[in-house]
Amino acid sequence: MKRMVFTLMQVLGLIAAWYAADRVSAWLGLPFSGGVVGLIVMAGLLQSGLLRPAAIEHGADWLLSNMLLFFIPLVVSVVQFTGLLEAEGMRLFTAIGIGFTCVLLATAFTVEWACRFERGRTLRRLRQRRHARAHTAGTLATEARA
Repeated sequence: MKRMVFTLMQVLGLIAAWYAADRVSAWLGLPFSGGVVGLIVMAGLLQSGLLRPAAIEHGADWLLSNMLLFFIPLVVSVVQFTGLLEAEGMRLFTAIGIGFTCVLLATAFTVEWACRFERGRTLRRLRQRRHARAHTAGTLATEARA
């Protein structure tokens, strides 16, 4: 029961974050959806460490596992508007395909950038630790000789 409440709170938090990003996008008149703004903000929060992955993990897993439910209204509308699909189907599917491809590419590039950023940050930390160890070892050896 406790885990269910925890997951529900994470889902509500993700929905609130999406809604806030959508409002910001509309308020600023950005040419892309609030989902893109939310993705950028969420990636920034995760990379900066202000938001831990564990804080949204269960909610995101639940949303992903139930994603099919979010497409049921789409299927019902397709059945309702068959005339529109017959008249404008190719244009609609082309627009959907282009939009899907753009979202896919934006997500892929964001994830790739975040992974490279994280790897670079980890590498810098390792180099600093090695340098500090080498400096400490050199200082100890110099003191031992003296």
